[in-house]
Amino acid sequence: MSGQHQRLPLQVDPIRLAAREEHLQGTIPLKQMKRLINALSSNEGEVFIDAEFSVDMNRVVLLTGQIKTDAKLICQRCMREMDLPIALDFQLAFVRSEAEMEKLPEGYEATLIDNTTMMLSDIIEDEILLALPTIPRHLDDSCSSEIVESWSGEQTNETNTEDVKRDNPFDVLASLKTDK
Repeated sequence: MSGQHQRLPLQVDPIRLAAREEHLQGTIPLKQMKRLINALSSNEGEVFIDAEFSVDMNRVVLLTGQIKTDAKLICQRCMREMDLPIALDFQLAFVRSEAEMEKLPEGYEATLIDNTTMMLSDIIEDEILLALPTIPRHLDDSCSSEIVESWSGEQTNETNTEDVKRDNPFDVLASLKTDK
């Protein structure tokens, strides 16, 4: 992921950059994305961004591009660290009001802008957070085999439920019915 790229600005003015059809390419350290690192097991690494600001034929300000990073998460199956490569394409349409948002063509992901400038890392962080799995886990065959085997062994050592006679809680009702 690392390489020689231009230094990305901390703040961007999407409208001004779109008017100039600016192209940004570079990296942002994961450490700068406070909300994202709360979901990760490590804040080491960086996010590669290749993004272009433009105005479409409907005069909508757009930000399109790609994001690439390697996220380290805790697998919720084996509780060990796992790598999750993230490579996603995104397209955001910047609007100033909810009325503008409703007028956007179908398929545009609206981003409401309050000020003229926005934190670039916040925009990218939001896209990565949306791409993270709700419950991170290795593929079925990727978890540590000893953990999976011990869990499977516990399952097979349990008493077979078909062999155990269980009391029916409604038997009491049946006895009341026959007493009358």
